[in-house]
Amino acid sequence: MPAEKMTSPYFSILIVQSVIFFSCSIHAYPQNLQNIDSVSSAQNKVNYQKSSVNFYKTDSIFSFRSQKGYIPSLFSNFERQVTAPFKFTARDWIITGAAVGLTATLLHFDNDIDKFARVQKQEHGWVNKSSPVITQFGTTYGTVTVASIGLLSAVFKKQKGVQTSLLATQALITSAAWVQLIKHFTGREDPSASYIYSKLPGGKWWGPFAQYDQDLPVYKSVSSFDAFPSGHTAAAFSIATVFASQYSNIKAIPVISYTMATLVGISRLTEHQHWASDIFVGGLIGYVCGKQVVCHYNNTHKNPDTLLLSKSKINPEFTLIQNGNQVGFCLKW
Repeated sequence: MPAEKMTSPYFSILIVQSVIFFSCSIHAYPQNLQNIDSVSSAQNKVNYQKSSVNFYKTDSIFSFRSQKGYIPSLFSNFERQVTAPFKFTARDWIITGAAVGLTATLLHFDNDIDKFARVQKQEHGWVNKSSPVITQFGTTYGTVTVASIGLLSAVFKKQKGVQTSLLATQALITSAAWVQLIKHFTGREDPSASYIYSKLPGGKWWGPFAQYDQDLPVYKSVSSFDAFPSGHTAAAFSIATVFASQYSNIKAIPVISYTMATLVGISRLTEHQHWASDIFVGGLIGYVCGKQVVCHYNNTHKNPDTLLLSKSKINPEFTLIQNGNQVGFCLKW
């Protein structure tokens, strides 16, 4: 299997967004524009609720200023993830300490776990056949699944499905950014590369930005530096967490989502591309990003009073709107 590349996940995510946005523009619910100069706050709330299904209103996913816009929401998610440690409670620090401890334990046993996992494909035919397929749900197959669900939801006018797919892309983007940042700072050798180059148990840790060091042998591939953490596992758990959270009322969906994400992590072991500690940390990153994205969405989309308060301020805004079968742009100031 080739090593994880930065271009493939981001290109896939871009395709997902494009497909869902395009489908939204075709299947959005037509509705007349609301009068923003309502005579009372009660009437404002009624107007907000009536327009809540219109993808093209000023607080829609297409807005570049509203909290509900896709791009502002994405940047807000990054900001909240960066500042989260400064807001940790005692319970949060305890959980973080436990995660660090478990990671350290896995680091100690990484080589032993790898010795067990790497021979499974040779000893079991069903593992040899299924592992290369399952592992792709952490990249191409996963993003295609998200895009398909978003497109079908738009076709059948299921707004929750469309929004869930868009949230999944935000979780994918944020988790991928953290994964790549850590990869570049740790520069850990993956199992397949360690047996060829360093031959060190658990792989060599080259350190920050080592892959760009011109003094290192040029024959080393990117797999010598990008093991920690697992990007495939992070992607799988970010998608799984969003769908499990959005559809927690349907018991089968969380079970299926997390089971599939776990299988992706295991497949990275059997594919000999990651150590167990890489997979644990990658899964944790995907889970935390997925939870944060859904939480932020719930805070900004399911509190009409907060939205009405923000509308009371007169701010310039340029956004996409729809009136009947006509689509255009609206500039307010």
